[in-house]
Amino acid sequence: MKKVIIAVLVSGVLLFVLSLGMFYASIYLLPSITAEYLSVVFRNSGRADWLYYLHPFILSIALKWFWERYKGLFKGPVLLRAVEVALVYGIVALLPVLWLTYSVIDVSLSMVITWLVYGIIESFAAGIVFAKLNP
Repeated sequence: MKKVIIAVLVSGVLLFVLSLGMFYASIYLLPSITAEYLSVVFRNSGRADWLYYLHPFILSIALKWFWERYKGLFKGPVLLRAVEVALVYGIVALLPVLWLTYSVIDVSLSMVITWLVYGIIESFAAGIVFAKLNP
């Protein structure tokens, strides 16, 4: 149990730092997409901000459960296993919900694609942590 908690915390902190880094990188690399976040579609900063900052840890818990359940299916070196986890997560979890999001919310396709890439990168990072700490 201790190994699971350590892996979740390490992964959660890594995902938190990674998400902040990708956010600030997007400001400089993708300013038009970043400007879309000023749209009325998204809520202003306020009392629910803590939910956003908790997301990496919730994702880490979910991915850790997935890893424990299916790690036997992922063969090969650490990076290959992490890529497989990331692609499975992207296709099975992200793609359907982002398809639905794009179809009902006024966001651009480029923003939705960046969310897909962001999620795949995060799950790849978590996959590396889990493959190293609990092969």
